[in-house]
Amino acid sequence: MKALSNIGCFLIGWNKEILKECGEASHRQYRKLLSAIFIMMVLWGTIGYCFADRYINIESCVLKMCVALAFMLIVLCVERVIILTVGKARLMSFMRVLLALCMAILGSCIFDQIIFRNDIQQAIQEHREDIIKETITKRLSIYDNDIQRITHEMDSLSKATIVLGEELQKRPTIQGTNVSTQEQVVGIDEDGKPKKVKIQSVNTVTMANPLAEQLKANNDQIQIYSNQLEQLRQDKKDIAQTTTEEVSQRAPGFIEELEATLKVVSQSWISLAFYIILFCFLTFLELFVLTIKMGENKCDYELIVEHQLSLKKSLMAKTAESLTTK
Repeated sequence: MKALSNIGCFLIGWNKEILKECGEASHRQYRKLLSAIFIMMVLWGTIGYCFADRYINIESCVLKMCVALAFMLIVLCVERVIILTVGKARLMSFMRVLLALCMAILGSCIFDQIIFRNDIQQAIQEHREDIIKETITKRLSIYDNDIQRITHEMDSLSKATIVLGEELQKRPTIQGTNVSTQEQVVGIDEDGKPKKVKIQSVNTVTMANPLAEQLKANNDQIQIYSNQLEQLRQDKKDIAQTTTEEVSQRAPGFIEELEATLKVVSQSWISLAFYIILFCFLTFLELFVLTIKMGENKCDYELIVEHQLSLKKSLMAKTAESLTTK
């Protein structure tokens, strides 16, 4: 029992030596605070474990317990701020009430998403069906624009290729001219050196029309366009199935489930009433420590702490006064 008492004093931040000198009222206050702390730690440990399991996607139970422990420590530190406050702290009490409301909203949202799981899944499915229809419409519009653009380019290129083919049928070959220059000896000069003159020769040759290469390049490009159109039509044909699989296999997120929860709660007065009850329950639990701490009657432990504080203030004031008089 002594070890448990020491652990309890450590949790709520009380001095065990001072508590030993106190009466039954302080021990009852100690047990009430410890019970309230224990309730809050268990509650938020559960919330932290569920949060890690559903939204952080942690598979290891050890890591889930670590997250739950972190939630418990945060709540413990928050409550100890209230417990260890000496005297009245109106601003701190007001901030604790606001914090209690925020924590109650967060906790009730997580609990509701667990309690209304089946209804939420149905609401998510309905919402995703709307998303699938909207996504399919957008993607079909993109495919139609691409098909229209490629078809237009293919038609323009086909018309140019027809004109090119007709020109090539009229002139399959073209005449070319080769000009060559040669030196030829025509005699000997006065010094006995040969005289040379340059003679140009012009030859006419027949060659294939260069338009044939352009026609081949156009036909290759038309084939590329044709393959692209075929792929786009095939993707457009399978877009409904691929979009449905993509959206359906997406893991539900916290915001998506939260929106579905609000939809489920707002559709029925029974679910709304249950949510309000759960919210009030969590809010009152959050305010447990505050109401215990801010009660009108103080126990002797708190009176001793305030008395020690008053003595310290008086001692410091006398010390400062004696130093100034010297």
